[in-house]
Amino acid sequence: MVAVVVYVLALNRRLQQSKHELEKEIAERRRAEERLAEKENRLRLIIESEPECVKLQTIDGKLLEMNPAGLALVDAERPEEIVGSSVYRFIAPAYRSAYEALTKRVFQGESGVMEFQIISLKGHHRWLETHAVPLLGSSGETVALLGITRDITGRKRAEEEMRRHNTELAHVSRLTMMCEMASTLAHELNQPLSAISNYTRGCMRRIRSASSTREEILAAMELVCVQAERAGEIIRSIRAFVKKGESSRMPSQINAIVRDAVRFADPEARQHGVGIRLQLAEQLPPVLADAIQIEQVILNIVRNAIEAMDSMKFGKREIVIETALGECDALEVRVTDTGPGMSSVKFEEVFDPFVSTKPTGMGMGLTISRSIIEAHGGRLWATPNPGRGLTFRFKLPMTREVHDYAA
Repeated sequence: MVAVVVYVLALNRRLQQSKHELEKEIAERRRAEERLAEKENRLRLIIESEPECVKLQTIDGKLLEMNPAGLALVDAERPEEIVGSSVYRFIAPAYRSAYEALTKRVFQGESGVMEFQIISLKGHHRWLETHAVPLLGSSGETVALLGITRDITGRKRAEEEMRRHNTELAHVSRLTMMCEMASTLAHELNQPLSAISNYTRGCMRRIRSASSTREEILAAMELVCVQAERAGEIIRSIRAFVKKGESSRMPSQINAIVRDAVRFADPEARQHGVGIRLQLAEQLPPVLADAIQIEQVILNIVRNAIEAMDSMKFGKREIVIETALGECDALEVRVTDTGPGMSSVKFEEVFDPFVSTKPTGMGMGLTISRSIIEAHGGRLWATPNPGRGLTFRFKLPMTREVHDYAA
């Protein structure tokens, strides 16, 4: 009996100890759950008060959760209006495939940033920028896409307004340039027009005298046609250059753009005793660009070089224009002159607005040129030559669209 009593007492003591340990573990677990719940509530409060959209979605685009800022972006009043539906009901059609590709990359463990347009429940068009990252589960797998999204409609409108302003400024610059070159271009047009008049009068004389053969008259008329086409091409080039319109970028051959610019500049260069020599690389891939705007950049640089060399009393007057395939899939254009170089203006200031080395210059040509090149994703800069003169360089990047076009 004594042994039984001792065993029961020991068993009771162990049960009491186990009960105490269990109660302690339950209390610790309850406190942990309370702390976790407190953290979750605090996190939810932070997310709900976050001024930018915070959303969770599945790989197929199903919205799992969205904070009040996100609801406001899509003009929803309650979460029930959008939670459980597809995010693609809001994304503008032009951006759905790109957003789908971003979602797939996130579920593969990557992060990404994207700008896109949405159409809200009330039909409002908005520009958004989203930063998407994978939300990982307990075992390390991606369970959802976590997106932090902000409204950039105001910024996009400002960029569009700036783009329109730059386009207008570039157009005014082209008109001013044409006005300055008017006398030279008039002389250039006068040559084919005078030839047309002379050839036509010669044909009339042959017809009246009846002594010329049919072949002679036809040959003279062929010359009339050639000169008329030459005059027409000059006029068409001028009209295209000064035409006002939206920037239109398409795959273009840089060598053809250079030749078109030189055709404009050559009469003025000859008038000032300046030779223009081309060193164009062969078989260059196309570049995605507005040909007229790039032509304007080249013409601005060439005309600056011509005017700089006009004051020279001695020395060779020459401009060399080169094209080459540069590094990082970029096309490079170099315009080198043998002028006096630059002394009164620092190199870092030459592209600033209203800075000019010419007494009557407005100082906007190079500013507009740099704006055009940077709008194309490129870079424009100048360097002094080892001997004399300057070299202006600009690079235009090769984009995916151009690679696809070339292929």
